[in-house]
Amino acid sequence: MGEPASPPSRRDGDLAPPAGQLPWDDIRIFNAIAVGGSMAVAAAQLGLSEATVARRLKGFEAELGLQLFTREANRLVPTSAGTELAAEAALVEAAARRFAIRADAARPKDNAPVRITATTSISLLLTMNATAISQAAGGVEIVIISTRNRLDLSRGEADIALRMTRVPSEPGHYAQKVGRLMQALYVRRGVDPATAPIISVNRETSSRIDDHIMAYAAGRPIAARVGDSAARYESIRSSGALSMAPCFMGDADPSLRRLAPPPEQTGDDIFLVSHDVSRRRPGVAAVLGALRKLFKEQQARLAGRTAGSDQ
Repeated sequence: MGEPASPPSRRDGDLAPPAGQLPWDDIRIFNAIAVGGSMAVAAAQLGLSEATVARRLKGFEAELGLQLFTREANRLVPTSAGTELAAEAALVEAAARRFAIRADAARPKDNAPVRITATTSISLLLTMNATAISQAAGGVEIVIISTRNRLDLSRGEADIALRMTRVPSEPGHYAQKVGRLMQALYVRRGVDPATAPIISVNRETSSRIDDHIMAYAAGRPIAARVGDSAARYESIRSSGALSMAPCFMGDADPSLRRLAPPPEQTGDDIFLVSHDVSRRRPGVAAVLGALRKLFKEQQARLAGRTAGSDQ
């Protein structure tokens, strides 16, 4: 039997890995080819020449003693061994991406604003108390991102999240219950609730709130469905509609009256969520502390426990 072929020699600038270890760059190139399906796509993604990608793949296969791809119709298709190793390579790539994110978050940034993502109703509460939050955090600038989309804290899309459902369970996330958001039925003072137009919500937003409003309506027609709770509050206040709104908004408005105590089944727990990628930043830690203080102070309003609300 002949001697096994030696892998191509490395060019200047190619670091030789320690004995028994594989170079991360070669794994990254292999992963890019497996994901993109061709050397050209991988080269474009990595900012390398196609010749370099081909050379590195050939050397990597020789080093492993495995064929990783077969060529089919102008596309590189992983072999059975290549498929198994591609799954591992994807994990290596994800770990390298987390490493880069952590390194970026660890770099000191003077006066870096702290980005807080929340739904519209909670964003309104934050906006009402924005200066107090900033002052309690030592003057840190905060950015309030009002959206129903779930921004990814692990990818740095936001620094802090206030969520009421589907708290992340992935490693690195921290979640603390800081309150409960209750909603109740309101109508504008002077408006007869028996004849006021009724506004409910689309069931994709909250089937629990829709069920409660429909039960109250008892067959009366629904004039509209509005998913945003702050918009429902405005429809009660401005157009004389009857609907559900967060208690911290409705109870604070003297022009509105609450028709009944907030039903427990329509309430939502509020969770303060952060990630260890950013929570080590002094500014983020300070804002987290300020938010805990705010929600502790606002617990009664959020829960609708204000005196004389139901009239």
